[in-house]
Amino acid sequence: MKKKLIPISALALFAFFYSCKSKPKETTTDSGTAQTTQPAATPTTAPTNEPKTYAASFTPDSALLGKNKEAVIKIKNAKAVALVDPDGKDQGIEFTFDLEVTNKNSVGGAGVFFRTDNFRLTLDNGNNITEYKGGSENVDAESTKDIKDITYKIPPGAKPKTLNLFHEQTRVSVGVELK
Repeated sequence: MKKKLIPISALALFAFFYSCKSKPKETTTDSGTAQTTQPAATPTTAPTNEPKTYAASFTPDSALLGKNKEAVIKIKNAKAVALVDPDGKDQGIEFTFDLEVTNKNSVGGAGVFFRTDNFRLTLDNGNNITEYKGGSENVDAESTKDIKDITYKIPPGAKPKTLNLFHEQTRVSVGVELK
């Protein structure tokens, strides 16, 4: 008797759970016919308040600096985002990039202390601006270090034109373009 009770119990549980499953709701119309309504699908749309971004490029993207051309600078990971207030008013552009600094001096030679606070970003209106956020690194001989998230806040209505890099009384200018 016990052996017959187990399959019957399992079948009863299956039937019970199946009957508890939610079913489409039926509604009647004025004409008296039944219609099945399905749950409404929520549309998937992209948010409309995404900030405008720009592709940024440097020409050239690397430079030699220093009295003996001991510092090789590579500009990478450049990005720019339009800044707007809650009312949609233009607040300018936040322009960010990273630097890879390589010291070409031989092992045993001098380290290179490299800092970004003396760089100048020339805008298309002729103004030069300094960094909003930057950094510095001491790079040992025959080694490479990164300086991350160098940031400039560009005022409304202006675009970057040239980035002027300075190190040990040397200067290199690289072109900047936002697309």
